[in-house]
Amino acid sequence: MDVRPEDIRNAYLLGEAIYLRGATPEDAETCAPWFNDEEVNRYLHTGRRPNTVEHSRELLARAMTSEHDIVFAIIERDSGRHIGNAGLHRIDFVARSALFGIAIGVREFWGRGYGTEATRLVADYAFRRLNLHRLELEVAADHGRARRVYERVGYKVEGTRRDAFYIDGRHADSVLMSVLRPEWEAARPRER
Repeated sequence: MDVRPEDIRNAYLLGEAIYLRGATPEDAETCAPWFNDEEVNRYLHTGRRPNTVEHSRELLARAMTSEHDIVFAIIERDSGRHIGNAGLHRIDFVARSALFGIAIGVREFWGRGYGTEATRLVADYAFRRLNLHRLELEVAADHGRARRVYERVGYKVEGTRRDAFYIDGRHADSVLMSVLRPEWEAARPRER
């Protein structure tokens, strides 16, 4: 059953299959367990020690008051379920740049295009509403699914950091990627 527009709670960015709303400390109950899941954390820098609801609540509370971080809860429209988080970090309003991050924390929602849609929505917000010029991220070189998502949105590889990650008991290269506003405009679907 599709969630009716009037049922969407506090939506900020609307997509086809998802919407994004501001993440709040109350979301810690839902998202804290994600960051204890080995599969969810394989490519994130968050899973190196046990996570708690209290720790997640503190992080979300700090993000809510930060001038340099914006964190969104990713909500699936059909179910109204909170399935992940996406955000802009280290926002620099002088250089007009930010670091993008995303995690789909509920594994059953992987591979359905929600990450791509959330990445597009956040890029659109960053470039159109915040007037940023550059978004960047770092991804494990062997994380093909994530790299394809970023490339579809317009991100380009800038370089490689050798052995910068430690994944599954081994060192792995990381890839630095960025998208500039003109590249994003060229890559996004044309509006009708």
